[in-house]
Amino acid sequence: MLRNLVSVIVIYLLAGAAWAEGEESWELLGPLVVEELDNGMTFLLYPNRRAPIFSGVIRFDVGGKDETPGQTGVSHMFEHMAFKGTRQIGTKDHVGESEALRRVEEMAWRRDRARNEARRASDPTDEMQAQLAALEEKVKKAQEDAARFVVKDEFDEIYNREGGAQLNATTSSDATTYFISLPANRLPLWTRMESDRLLMPVMREFYQERDVVMEERRMRRDNSPVGQLWEITMATAYQAHPYAYPVIGWEDDIINLKASLANEFYRRHYTPDRAVGVLVGDFDVEATRALLRETFGRIPPADEQAGHQRIVPEPPQRGERRVNLELPATPALLMAWHKPQAPDPADVAAEVLMQVLAGGRSARWFEKFVKEERLAADIYTFTGPGDHEPNLFMIYATPQGEHTLEELEAAIRSDVAELAREPLGEDELARAKKSLRADAIRALKTNLGLAQQLATSFLIGGDPYYLERRLRQLEAVTADEIMSFIDTFLQDSNLTVGTLRVPAEGEEAG
Repeated sequence: MLRNLVSVIVIYLLAGAAWAEGEESWELLGPLVVEELDNGMTFLLYPNRRAPIFSGVIRFDVGGKDETPGQTGVSHMFEHMAFKGTRQIGTKDHVGESEALRRVEEMAWRRDRARNEARRASDPTDEMQAQLAALEEKVKKAQEDAARFVVKDEFDEIYNREGGAQLNATTSSDATTYFISLPANRLPLWTRMESDRLLMPVMREFYQERDVVMEERRMRRDNSPVGQLWEITMATAYQAHPYAYPVIGWEDDIINLKASLANEFYRRHYTPDRAVGVLVGDFDVEATRALLRETFGRIPPADEQAGHQRIVPEPPQRGERRVNLELPATPALLMAWHKPQAPDPADVAAEVLMQVLAGGRSARWFEKFVKEERLAADIYTFTGPGDHEPNLFMIYATPQGEHTLEELEAAIRSDVAELAREPLGEDELARAKKSLRADAIRALKTNLGLAQQLATSFLIGGDPYYLERRLRQLEAVTADEIMSFIDTFLQDSNLTVGTLRVPAEGEEAG
């Protein structure tokens, strides 16, 4: 297995080298095939015959970054909707259901408007409360009428019946991704199912699912001190850019999302030119190309006149920002500096630096702050909240024992300043690169892992072989480049600090 894996990676890298050099014969050097449909959608096909299975990934360059105030969380909501089926799957009668859903939408608009008026009133009248209660009943009745047409979970059941595994989807600040693994002979089913739900999605059970998302938010954010720290720090670090918004959405936005607006968002953003599909596994390339043209090729191209949402760039930060959250929870520190995104060389330097500082139990800061000085209980480095736009270099840490957040922050600041003056040792740098290389290889060891990595790297780097270029960039990073990154970006004027503290005795959490 190891020999096969190494062979796959070597072929992959060789193919990438040929692509990067612009050779027309790159396909002969490796199995990766690029298929571009007339509507603008790109597919990456990577056949292998190690097992009679394949993994399919569809990734859209659409996420929280494409949202605007008042509609945050809509891309995550659409991810949920994409599992509800299509005009043919999940319904007993599409025409009858469409009319029933129109009635649900009408009642939901009226109910939500009445609820918002009651919430804004300092003292809602009995008449307002009665009107709201009556509208709640009408919404419930309309939903019951629509439910008569629903074949519950039919989309999932079809895949389960046909041997599907790992069926799921994710939404991030940058992208929405759908994925599954299936037996090789079910590839025609996959192309039909996935293209259908992109071509003809139905906002089925939208308002019931909206309630599910609200519960998800309460669990992940409202009832999570760390989740709240993350949310308030991102909203402080970003003043203009939509990376400030939580992917799941602000509470008030979620409870006011409408099916018609979600469908409008889908039509505008989830267009073929913003999607990449990846297939890895046992399939015939030419037969697959024909299937893709027949199915995904039906999806209309983007409307050039409509255009996509313009993402507001974040202006340069001109001074340190701080935000404090008080809750009865373990104290925590989140430090965030603005930096460029991939494929900028600064992002590559940041990745190596993160590995050196906190990439495992033998990393510099774990040895120093956790083991030796016992200053920190945990310490992590990472970037976010997305990868496609200028993002943040972040440090999360919790104090150990009686040590305070102030002590922990001062120690981190001092070490960062030292790193800007003293270059990393060659051994330390080499260990970090070796570990990153091993992590990259491990991520490619399964069909699904390779498919997801290809989809991600394609959308970030703009070509099928960005992953190979990224590995070469990592190998080439020098200690001087890391020092330059620190000196340029890890400055106090570019820093946002979020702290989570226990309220002082006698004070209420705020």
